Amino acid sequence: MRRSAPIRVVVHGPGTGAGRQELARRAAEVHAEFVADAVRRLDCPARQKLELLQAVMDTVQSACPSGQPGKTPPPRP
Repeated sequence: MRRSAPIRVVVHGPGTGAGRQELARRAAEVHAEFVADAVRRLDCPARQKLELLQAVMDTVQSACPSGQPGKTPPPRP
């Protein structure tokens, strides 16, 4: 099998806090769409699909105390 030379790729991330937040929001949106599509394609009743999505949301919320992934909770007094 013939191999080609490696391709070098340079990625420039956002330089501001607002840019990083926007990138995180967009990445989360793409991830959520992927998960929803994967659940839609499952061969099971709609009720099971809803239960699965609820379990995913509960897991995310318990893993992110602020309730929003990517955002840290406010400091405790």
